[in-house]
Amino acid sequence: MQVAIIGAGPSGMACAHELEMHGISPVVFEKRHRPGELFDHCAAVLQLFTRPHDPLRHLREKFGVDIRPISNVKHITMKSPQKQVTVNGSLGYFVLRGHDPASVESQLYKKMKSKLMTNTQADYLELSRHFDYVVVADGGYNSSRTEGIWSLVYPTKLVGGTVIGKFDLSTMNMWVDTSYSKTAYAYLCPIEPKRAFLGLVVPERTTEEARNHWEKFWEMEKLPYDLVNEIVVEHNVGFVYPHQVGNMLFVGVAGGFQEPFLGFGMISSMKTGVLAGRAIASGKSYEDLLFQLKQDMLHSLVLRDLFNEVKNDHLDLMLRSISIPGLKQFIYNTNIDVIRIGTAAAAHYKKLAGVFKKR
Repeated sequence: MQVAIIGAGPSGMACAHELEMHGISPVVFEKRHRPGELFDHCAAVLQLFTRPHDPLRHLREKFGVDIRPISNVKHITMKSPQKQVTVNGSLGYFVLRGHDPASVESQLYKKMKSKLMTNTQADYLELSRHFDYVVVADGGYNSSRTEGIWSLVYPTKLVGGTVIGKFDLSTMNMWVDTSYSKTAYAYLCPIEPKRAFLGLVVPERTTEEARNHWEKFWEMEKLPYDLVNEIVVEHNVGFVYPHQVGNMLFVGVAGGFQEPFLGFGMISSMKTGVLAGRAIASGKSYEDLLFQLKQDMLHSLVLRDLFNEVKNDHLDLMLRSISIPGLKQFIYNTNIDVIRIGTAAAAHYKKLAGVFKKR
C-alpha cells in the first residue's frame, strides 16, 4: 500500500509512526528543510481539558505516541483586571516546540523510519492520483477550504516571542483583559530559568490590529521582561466535515482539530494522525474513529461561545469564584471532567433561556 503524508509536524509524524506499526512505510513530504516550526516556543498541555485522562499518559498508552515534557505544570497564576488567583496541583505539562532537540517535533522525528522528502511543496490533489491514500497534515486549512469542507469558527492571531527574565519552571501565567485580549488571553510558559515564551492570542484578522493589542498588553501589564524576538502567526480555528474526501484524509489543523476555546491543538492533532493511520491500515471508517475527538471539539465550542460574550467584570467574577475554597480544589485537584459537565449545563441553560425568551 502506498501512502503519502503532507507535513512533518506532530500529526503527520504521528500518522507515519502508526502506519509503520502496521508494516506500512509512507512517504512524508515537508515544505521546509526539516521537521519543526520555524521558531522555538513552549506550550502547555493542561490536564483540566483531557479529564479523566492524564494527557501524555493517555497519548502513550492508547495512541502509542510517547512525548517527554520539559517540566510539569504545578502552578497556574491567572490575572484579570481586578483579581489574581493561583491554583496549585498536578495541572499538566510544558512541552517544547520547534527545532530544539527536546522539542515534540524532534522527539517524533527520531522515532520515524519513513522516507522524508524535505523542501518539497506537495500538491495533495496530484499525490491523490499516484498514491492509495494521502494524509493532509500540513498544519493549515487551504486544502480543506479548497475541498469545500472548511468553515471558519474563530479567527485569531498569535503575537508572541521569546522573553528573558526570571521564571519558575513549574508555573504558567495567564492574563485576561478585554482591553487587549478581547475574548482571548495572554500566556507565559517557561523554557529555562531565564527564558520563556510569551504570547497573546487575539481575535483579529490583520497583523497591524494584532500588534496594536500586543503593545497595549505590554503597556498595561508593565511586564518585567526583555523581548528577544517577535512573531505573528495566523491562529484560525475552523470546523471541518467530512474529514475524508475520496482517498484523502485530513488531520490536525487541516482537519479542524484546533480546539476553539483556548486554541490548543497539539494533543488532538497527534491523535487524529494516529487514527488516520489506523483507518488506512484497518479499513475502518476514519469518521467513526474520530467520534470522541469530535465530541470534545463540540464541548470546546460551547465554551468559546460563552467566552465570546464576557466583559471584564465577568472575568473578575470568574477568578473570584475560582478562588473560593473547595471550588478551586474541585475544579483543579480532582479527576472530574468539569469541562464536559460545565459545557453540558451551559448549553442546557442557553436552550432554556431561548425558550423563555420566546415566551
